[in-house]
Amino acid sequence: MNAHLTTDDRSPALALEALVARHGLVRVALTLARLLARRPARPSALHDHDLPDRLRRDIGLERLPESTRYWQL
Repeated sequence: MNAHLTTDDRSPALALEALVARHGLVRVALTLARLLARRPARPSALHDHDLPDRLRRDIGLERLPESTRYWQL
């Protein structure tokens, strides 16, 4: 896949003016305020029991016990 680079050097002010013209000042201002007030997303905690056995082996952890195969009972 090739990226098509453009030389369109539009300033953020022009882009903001286009947004206001299209959606209205109130809607753009409320959306901007909501985005600025939002807390950044925290990455989820990764626990050692979530790791596959190959990664557990690489960092020196024991393998997880094999799960029960109910279809073989």
